[in-house]
Amino acid sequence: MSNFFQPYKFLFLILLAFLFALAFIAVTKGIDQATSSNKYCMSCHIHSHAENSWLQASHHNNKSGVVVHCVDCHLPPKNQIDYWPEKIKAGSRDFYSYWFMDNDKVNWNEKSLLEHAKKHVFNNSCINCHANLFPLHLSKEGDKAHFYYKHNQDKLDCINCHLNVGHGGEQKHKANYSFLQSNNKKKVFTEAASISDFSNFTEQITNTSVSFDMITIPESKEQNITPFFIGKTEVSWDEYKAFLGDTESEGRVTNNTQEMDAITGATPPFGDPSQAWGMGKKPAITMTWHAANTYCKWLSQKTGKIYRLPSAKEWEYASGTNRNDEFFFGSNGSDYKNRNLILDLFKKSNDKINKYVIWKKNSKGKTALPEDVLPNRFGIVNMLGNVREFCQDTIKINNKPEHILKGGSFKSTINELLLSHKDHTQHDVWMITDPQIPKSIWWYSDCNDVGFRIICEWSPTNTNNSTK
Repeated sequence: MSNFFQPYKFLFLILLAFLFALAFIAVTKGIDQATSSNKYCMSCHIHSHAENSWLQASHHNNKSGVVVHCVDCHLPPKNQIDYWPEKIKAGSRDFYSYWFMDNDKVNWNEKSLLEHAKKHVFNNSCINCHANLFPLHLSKEGDKAHFYYKHNQDKLDCINCHLNVGHGGEQKHKANYSFLQSNNKKKVFTEAASISDFSNFTEQITNTSVSFDMITIPESKEQNITPFFIGKTEVSWDEYKAFLGDTESEGRVTNNTQEMDAITGATPPFGDPSQAWGMGKKPAITMTWHAANTYCKWLSQKTGKIYRLPSAKEWEYASGTNRNDEFFFGSNGSDYKNRNLILDLFKKSNDKINKYVIWKKNSKGKTALPEDVLPNRFGIVNMLGNVREFCQDTIKINNKPEHILKGGSFKSTINELLLSHKDHTQHDVWMITDPQIPKSIWWYSDCNDVGFRIICEWSPTNTNNSTK
């Protein structure tokens, strides 16, 4: 019998290999189908937010009746070579998370933010379905935005503008004109605060119901710093919305007069600058340095005082940090850095920082209210963390002027909270998604953790004029 197969051994091996390949393809296809259903995906991602938001989003709830499934967005197209490597990677990650992580402790809202979502959505999958970026029904603004994308595909992802199509409502990337309108229903303050000595005071913005606290910072002859007032908190949405409502426009031209109309109003932002985290006393975010500086000019005119952004030296002094410590609450960065497993068994972790700072480990991916932390020795809150704060100082980066940032934000690690950390604006990088020509000078489209704190100058020899 063996002699019979001997002449056909090569053909037999080819047939065997062919049958094995068919079996392998069949099994692989069966595994792929079984692990590609929405039900299978939801069995691992056991959080109601994913499924409920998908059911409400335009990829499921739309006029055409076409349902876009989990794998259509969260894996490359099946005809591409990276489909299986990405599927195995995603499956391994999900398997580990399902069995070894506490799903109840995962902040799913944070995971839905752009910086996280970009890791799990593939541009090729978007283009695979939306091959025609210029359909007849597309608006004029949409045409401009897609034209901008076509010429910047190396810098942009589809979800930069369409973050909510997979898991979200009907939010669209368009100008939010209502955001500029003031919410003040009753006008309370008819005049600004009047001060006659160097002590803490509460400023009042005229013709609004908005007020905020200013804290005294004494002089430092050693550092050549004259006394000044500084905001107890970062400028809040209440304060910033008063500015937006008072100067509402679509970009009036600044002139050289000192009339109120000389202050150019901000153009409408795209989407919701507050990121749906709430406004009120929460810090205002996503405005450009130019917008923050313009706010200071506006506030100076409204109050008759001299308001401005702090210098980096003034900001560091106001942080209240002693020479022997890296943090104002008497700790050093090494107290909070991740240690190895053996040391963690014998040394209890230090959580003192969480009483004073909103940072990466306790922020849950968003800004917080002032009352969530304790003040420094001057009585100022959120000098570290929550939002990075603009300073007056400029620095040249690649021959382009940028502005110094201080304090770190809710996204910051320990090293990024240190006074020695070098941080600055990245204007071009933070404006990549903005499709407008020219781009907005008022709102960053790709940065949601910057804000600012204001300084009021103190002139004891001229209290009646400069501070009244």
